Amino acid sequence: MKKIFLLIFLIENLVFAKTPQRAVSISHFTTEILLSIGAENQMVGTAYLDMPILPELKDRFEKIPILSDKFPTKELFYSVRPDFVTGWEGLVKSRNLGPKKELEENGVQVYIFKSLNDERIEVLYSDILELGKIFKLEKNARELVEKIKKELSEIKKKVPKQKKKVLVCDPGDDQPFVLGGKGIGNYIIELAGAENVTAEINKAWGYSTWEKIIVSNPEYILIPDYEGRDYEEKVKYLKNESPIKDLKAIKENKIIKIDLAGISPGVRISTEAKKIAEKLHGIKF
Repeated sequence: MKKIFLLIFLIENLVFAKTPQRAVSISHFTTEILLSIGAENQMVGTAYLDMPILPELKDRFEKIPILSDKFPTKELFYSVRPDFVTGWEGLVKSRNLGPKKELEENGVQVYIFKSLNDERIEVLYSDILELGKIFKLEKNARELVEKIKKELSEIKKKVPKQKKKVLVCDPGDDQPFVLGGKGIGNYIIELAGAENVTAEINKAWGYSTWEKIIVSNPEYILIPDYEGRDYEEKVKYLKNESPIKDLKAIKENKIIKIDLAGISPGVRISTEAKKIAEKLHGIKF
């Protein structure tokens, strides 16, 4: 298995033979990772930010044009003459920037994080190290991975073994859009001392049913916050209109705001895990 895993990465390294000089990042988490490894001088655009950039990365971030709040149009994207793109996997859909093959034919290398759909923390480390190789910033990438490892190790030592049952839901649709068992988000929730009641969904995010949620009876409801959908409106919907408005967790206002960027595969994961653990277990870091 390890040989196969390494072979895949070796093959991908051949694809990224050219070091990007005009990269575009189309997600909050990839932008912060690229800035954290010092790739800002090799970037010509960012898009799809969920919230203000981390303060320690602000100076680097301000050097780079913001192309769009969401996915940029093809015209805008190509106007900055990109040679590389990374971010949300939706960027390679036809309605956005187009399929990977089309982008590559236009001289744009594409890297989509494997940790978007894999709950293993080692896969996130591999994604970060891979970006380090692609941008010839291996030392910085290794240092970032070691920093994250140390932070996560400290969290594991303090979080109680007794887990709280939680629902991570982005409400507002007819069906509940929830955190599944695949993707780094589920790892972060478990690290914080929680059991994800919709972990049986075999992808990072997916639709469940209100009936299943009622049966699972979560102790806490976690709602992701990000640009574009008002957090308070989501809470209002859950409390007043949703089919789960009578759940004990909602009646007792056991609702926790979390950052979407914090449960995505990026540099915020340890901070988010601490924040969730503090709310669930009353511990301090």
